[in-house]
Amino acid sequence: MNNEYFNGTIGTNPVVALLVAVVLFAIGRVVIRRVVKAEGGDPWLTKALTACLVVHLIAAPGQVFIVNHLYGGIADYNRYMYRGAALAGGFRHFNFSLPSNLGGIVDNGSISIVAGAIFAIVGINQVAEFLIMSFLSFIGIVCFYRAFTLTFSGAGNRKYGYLIFFLPSLVFWTADVSKEGIMIVLIGVLTYGCAQLLARKGGFRPWLLIVIACAGSVFIRPNDMLLVLGAFTIAMIFRPPSATGKFEPARRTSSLVFLAVMVGVVMFMTLHFLPGLHGGVNLQQINHNNQGTGEGLGSSGVSYSQSPVYYPKDVYVVLFDPLPFNAHSGGEKFEAVQNTVLLVILLASLRNFRILPRVAFARPYVMMCFIDVAVFCYFFAALGNLGLIAREATVMLPLYLVLLCIPRGPRRGPPRYVWELTRRQRAARRKAQARVGRPSGRVVNA
Repeated sequence: MNNEYFNGTIGTNPVVALLVAVVLFAIGRVVIRRVVKAEGGDPWLTKALTACLVVHLIAAPGQVFIVNHLYGGIADYNRYMYRGAALAGGFRHFNFSLPSNLGGIVDNGSISIVAGAIFAIVGINQVAEFLIMSFLSFIGIVCFYRAFTLTFSGAGNRKYGYLIFFLPSLVFWTADVSKEGIMIVLIGVLTYGCAQLLARKGGFRPWLLIVIACAGSVFIRPNDMLLVLGAFTIAMIFRPPSATGKFEPARRTSSLVFLAVMVGVVMFMTLHFLPGLHGGVNLQQINHNNQGTGEGLGSSGVSYSQSPVYYPKDVYVVLFDPLPFNAHSGGEKFEAVQNTVLLVILLASLRNFRILPRVAFARPYVMMCFIDVAVFCYFFAALGNLGLIAREATVMLPLYLVLLCIPRGPRRGPPRYVWELTRRQRAARRKAQARVGRPSGRVVNA
């Protein structure tokens, strides 16, 4: 396939691709060993993460095969690859000048630059580039997992692990050179830093992770980063004060001021540099722009209203649409199966939502996840295109899965976690702790 940006074809040298896969697998195994050690040496985690790594690496050539045979080779990644291939030669000779037709360094232009940088290293090799992108998404998934286990001290890790390691959307949509592939690792790094701060761990390092993630995201999808960063800021406001920390009020104030500045910067980047916004947000206009016929609009036609009265419909569209009864194309049927599984898990996890307020205040990371998911559903339902929504929701899914995997004790028996206690039980427990100077009972994750 040729276009105006690169005078040639982009194929795959299988020897180079295989070599890249072997190197990435070796690096991934080192990462896995370090993660497993940090998580207490659970043999299950070693096997699960290794399987996750293999699945992600297989998904890279799988992405090429599926797009070529089911979608006629039509995919957004083509434009990024060909523009990147045109840039790679200059990058290889340390010439970083950008052509005027790149469209800027925010949004699509940034992905082309990433594609060019990878091509400059591995050569013009499609599968090799996709392998690197898929490996980066694996790193993002690991960060999400670490954020969860840090929040709940390892409780409920297997349920969340199985979902986030092997959910098809998280594997498939991040296995090419795309915004989703890059944003999944950036938001993964961000949430890991947020989880450390909300759990009062990590010292200065979490702030560094947050700044790095935000700096990268503002060039790709600042709107996604804005939602997560805003939700984190609210969660920080409700983070329980430290009973032993020095200068707690000053630290809290300085943290919130710093976060407010970051939110302001990301909001400015979103409104003024993200294509189609032009300094303001008109959700109805965004919905209108995505309607019609032609390439990429096959799953459009989803109606939208900005009225809060229709918010339940927004939640349905983003989280559950399509389901088997209204899926038509092969891609929609594939998505419908996943949505059905998640819907079943949601119905089986309704107890989690009954105690969600308690969990959110006991573990502010859960509050951050809930706010991000709730706001995401309102804004991204405006896309009005199930294909676009499915892709862009990829970066929200790891936070949504947190809400489905909140650790719970058995239905019958004493409470196992502090958020399962009623208000009266929590008050009695605090009095008991004050009398003896240590935790009472079997309740964990206090």
